[in-house]
Amino acid sequence: MPPSAPLPVSVLSVTPADLAQTAIAPAQTEGVREVEVRARVTGILQTVNYAEGAKVQAGDLLFRIDSAPYVAAHALATAQLAQETARAQQASDEAARQAALFKQKAASRKEADDAQALAAAAKGARDAAAAKASLAQLDLGYCEVRSPVAGIAGRRLRTEGALVIPTGPDGLLTTIVSADEVWARFGLSEDDFHRLFAGGAKAAQGADVALLLPNGSAYPVRGKIDFASTQVDTRLGTVQLRALFPNTDGGLLAGQFVRVRVTGGKAKGAYLVPQLALVQAPSGRSVFVVGAGDRAEARPVVLGEAQGADIVILSGLRPGDRVILNQLHKLRPGTPVVVAPAKK
Repeated sequence: MPPSAPLPVSVLSVTPADLAQTAIAPAQTEGVREVEVRARVTGILQTVNYAEGAKVQAGDLLFRIDSAPYVAAHALATAQLAQETARAQQASDEAARQAALFKQKAASRKEADDAQALAAAAKGARDAAAAKASLAQLDLGYCEVRSPVAGIAGRRLRTEGALVIPTGPDGLLTTIVSADEVWARFGLSEDDFHRLFAGGAKAAQGADVALLLPNGSAYPVRGKIDFASTQVDTRLGTVQLRALFPNTDGGLLAGQFVRVRVTGGKAKGAYLVPQLALVQAPSGRSVFVVGAGDRAEARPVVLGEAQGADIVILSGLRPGDRVILNQLHKLRPGTPVVVAPAKK
């Protein structure tokens, strides 16, 4: 049989380069500061003083609890403090008088010592009354529930007239989420993590992260990794990471499901070829190159990540190799080929 005519093919001559490595992973956003606002005293909720979803400042009044019982308790504690203060002063004066009489041998040592003991006890009672008055003042202040931080106020979980209790679920009134910054939490497979960050968790700190919104658009501001776990999550087989993103315009909401594109270290001496050049071989993925004698030669390759229509090849190619881009379904190792001229 006459030899078959060489198969015309298009090729790409490849040159090695140091290519940035990336990986894409699902993520969920959360507020950097999510603070639960809780009742600190028991009572009837009188008023709600904020709009759900509105921005609040630290110290803004959010809720008011009926203060009447605490006003009375504070008045009682204050009165008791006044009584104990007077008694302590009287006992102190008596102790001083007995001490003077003892020096003049007009009183016994027992009388002087008893007076000193009574004065010390009265002082202790006065201090206890002062502590109770301070606690009563605190409880009275807690009737006004104020925002501990600036942020976005969540929905109210209790309505006017409800009994609120500091312990348990009845004490949670709302949540304040700081909106100026958000975290995106995500995990990378062990292989991807080591591919991007050969130096481990320390190398991941500060790595560049792009955020892809649910509608497919990219968030205009990039973030940085500020936490990388030093161990693999055995349940998921991933390394957990967290990236911090500015959110000054409030465009990101806590709890969103998004995707992140993480940029890691560069792959040294890698090649970028079109994905359409890849073929599946029994031993894995490979590409065809124009080999010796202008015959097709199959090259097993180690793949990196996809970059649009291209794919990073970490190993398997050599500088100047001519990678065949078409006629792949007709090619076999040793097939004669001829490089077709590029179309103008």
